Amino acid sequence: MKLQCEECQKSYSTKETLRVHIKVVHKKIKPYKCQDCDYAAYYNYLLKQHRMNKHDEEKPFVCEFCDYEAVLESKVKYHVDAVHKRITQFKCEECDYEASQNGNLKQHILAVHTKSKPFKCDECDFEASQRCTLKKHVNAIHRKLKPFKCLQCDYKASGDGSLRTHILAVHMKFKPYKCQECDYSATQKTHLRRHVKNNHMK
Repeated sequence: MKLQCEECQKSYSTKETLRVHIKVVHKKIKPYKCQDCDYAAYYNYLLKQHRMNKHDEEKPFVCEFCDYEAVLESKVKYHVDAVHKRITQFKCEECDYEASQNGNLKQHILAVHTKSKPFKCDECDFEASQRCTLKKHVNAIHRKLKPFKCLQCDYKASGDGSLRTHILAVHMKFKPYKCQECDYSATQKTHLRRHVKNNHMK
């Protein structure tokens, strides 16, 4: 006999799976909390994964193209596919945005198309679609924190993404986005779009 959720009508075979569904999906309960930061998770395995990625020092798997390190080999593979090979399998239906992760696409839709930005800065009028984006903003703009340091020069960044872009562009000369009209190439798709708009759409 199937048990049905009263809020969304989804069916489950046991009381326990229904109970977990209600707790996670509808009550948004996150009982597993990190001791070193404000991260919380629905399931213990997600907390363990967070701990390995964010707080554990030992990261034996290293990217062959840059200084990225990870506790899992699968993380390095994903990193290579997303950052170096630029594999983007998730595409926005409303614009030409592409992402390597479905979560990134969902964030893009929330921020760009639905304009949902519930997280507001206490010090200025900045708004964000995610709490982590607001945290990065506060650290970079108001606290002037730049904890990510390049090992090859004195460059510092407020985010790991900016540091990776710097390493790829400056030290590895990696520019995967090529202009179809001339020999211009760029490290980021937005730079290529700007180039095309300024030079080939007049």
